[in-house]
Amino acid sequence: MNPRHPSASLPEGAAPWRHPAANATVWLQGQRIDCRFERSARRTIGLQIGPQGLSVRAPRQAPWPLVEAFVQRKARWVLHHLQRQASVPASVWPEPTEALLQQAWRDLQARVSHWAPRLGVQPRRVRLSNARTRWGSASSRGTISLNWRLVCLPEPLRDYVVVHELAHLHEMNHGPAFWAWVASVLPDHAERRAALRRHRLVVG
Repeated sequence: MNPRHPSASLPEGAAPWRHPAANATVWLQGQRIDCRFERSARRTIGLQIGPQGLSVRAPRQAPWPLVEAFVQRKARWVLHHLQRQASVPASVWPEPTEALLQQAWRDLQARVSHWAPRLGVQPRRVRLSNARTRWGSASSRGTISLNWRLVCLPEPLRDYVVVHELAHLHEMNHGPAFWAWVASVLPDHAERRAALRRHRLVVG
């Protein structure tokens, strides 16, 4: 992995997997992957595959060879999930009319009010998001952002996103403690997460 040379030549036949915020490049099984790389206070190296591509997060003190070796060990997993993500057809979303946004606001507020007490949290603010690639987010200040397009999905999937973001008010990461909070109210969260992946959010 080399964040200083993301523009190395692409071999013939390689898939140009590129995260829109790419700042690093890794070669996996002859294929170039331009990924988003971040350092943080986390203790372990983590990989995430989403509609935008591959994101790699590592501890601040982790040396480059260690990070690259970890990604190489996960090459088969990374390529499989990148290919699966690319095969998901883009969803067609309706225009965000005032009536639809009001419906989304009422619905998502109701779901937050339903799940927050069960998780023992209370967000300081809930806002609608128009993000192009994220269903939701949570800030360390207690703000929950939920994509208005969630109103177009089945309620079990909306609830998964709401619970996911509320659980971040306990744990601002995706470690075991975070997933324990999610599982405490949604034992079938893995199935819901898998179903959500079938709805590609990327908006042009």
